[in-house]
Amino acid sequence: MISGKSRTIYITLSFSFAFFFLINILSAQDSNRDTVDFFPKRLTQRQDTSDGWKKHTVQTTEPDTNFTWEKYASFLNKISDTSKYTVLPLNEFRQTFNSRKIIIGLRHDIDNDLNVAYQFSEIEYKLGFRSTYFILHTAPYYLENPNNMAVHSEKILPILKIMQNKRHFEIGWHNDLVTLQIVYNINPVTFLHSELNWLRSNGINIVGTASHGSNYCKTYHYLNYYFFEECTLPVQPNYTNNITVPVGSKSIGIKKGNLKDFGLQYEAYFLNNNKYFSDAKIIDGVRWNIGMLDLSQLQPGDRVIILLHPIHWHKASEHADIESFSIPRQISCSVDTINSIISVIMPPGTDRGSLTADFTLSPGAYAKVAGRMQLSNVKMNNFNNPVVYKVYAENSSVQNEWTVNVRYTRNHDCEIRSFAIKGQPGTVNIDTLEKSVSVKSTGFANLKHVQVQFDVSPGASTWIGKNKIFGNSLILDLSKKVEIRILAEDGITSTIWNIKIQK
Repeated sequence: MISGKSRTIYITLSFSFAFFFLINILSAQDSNRDTVDFFPKRLTQRQDTSDGWKKHTVQTTEPDTNFTWEKYASFLNKISDTSKYTVLPLNEFRQTFNSRKIIIGLRHDIDNDLNVAYQFSEIEYKLGFRSTYFILHTAPYYLENPNNMAVHSEKILPILKIMQNKRHFEIGWHNDLVTLQIVYNINPVTFLHSELNWLRSNGINIVGTASHGSNYCKTYHYLNYYFFEECTLPVQPNYTNNITVPVGSKSIGIKKGNLKDFGLQYEAYFLNNNKYFSDAKIIDGVRWNIGMLDLSQLQPGDRVIILLHPIHWHKASEHADIESFSIPRQISCSVDTINSIISVIMPPGTDRGSLTADFTLSPGAYAKVAGRMQLSNVKMNNFNNPVVYKVYAENSSVQNEWTVNVRYTRNHDCEIRSFAIKGQPGTVNIDTLEKSVSVKSTGFANLKHVQVQFDVSPGASTWIGKNKIFGNSLILDLSKKVEIRILAEDGITSTIWNIKIQK
């Protein structure tokens, strides 16, 4: 990269233009669809053998889109100042020293997906960066047959040549050689000579290796760089089998070789560096990400290695949807994805003023209500009126408003709950089984003109014949048979009640 004070402004403007151009390209593509340690000494012990992790889904602030291509491009933009940073592939990094600059070695372990690594490299290439990509010889893309670890695939060569020759990246060897011997019973010395000869004869110039943190390393307690005599010591805690590996009742001696025997010039874990960051590191269930790297803590003269695995990264989603929604004790819930409307039916009497929703959003998205971050199963809202959830897509440029309407179910009860005759102290018997009201009284002045008061089920309406009764007080002619029809709130269920006078 170009240095020199006189060209700083030009480079900054050019890089900014390229950065925003790249972001527009990434936004136009289809979506693909998971504490910083400063190491004071040379990192000769660290191996990428982190256990599985679980991504935290609870947040109180806008979530950090930790592993998106857009965020990586933003990070590269921050380290693009060539007057302050020198960013290099590892082979050049190991040979470059400058007390006035921060020297960064960019390393990527391809692991199991060469296509994602190729896409990842496009971000760096378009922004003028170069790095090292280590190909894994036990990965499916490397093999002609995934069940045969000894036979490579010719299909990887065109991709590697583009990355090396056109984009000027360094291609390295991701070493899983002890695994090859212990698990697959393949001679790693013969294999490595053969594979490096094949790659180099096809123009792939491999000079560096990086040990792979296979799951078998955890099972049998070895590190793959123990294959090399130069890297056998020191023995690392939890990975103590550097000479032999016990497998069942056997003790298998690790076949070894020297870096120079294979034309290799370095092992990545034994490079001279004083600060090291890796997204293989997981603390309390959270994977380290570049958002945790405080660049202000880096000083001129620092030698920094940053290891990122492309398989953890993806293009940011452009979707801002509520994918599921429910409220405890609900009767039903419907989601109108066309109009972004959610309708929830709750039992009668539910306090809509303080309900907690259970919801899922598009991957990477987050939601706010009236500017407040929403947490599934945590945040309460007042649903007496429609509530608008504003959902922000992972790429932050797409937003969508979802309206949630919560109402009670239509009551299907159609009962007379109370009944009284004005001026008459007689006993009233309400028979809910027979649907009758019996009033026992000593006498009435005029049975044709009896004023009554009553109460029915919530939301229900009352009818005498075809005439609807408004209110809960009316005049009845009890000198003859009286029937009152109660129509429930649901508009379907109804009952006929007989009003009787017992003298």
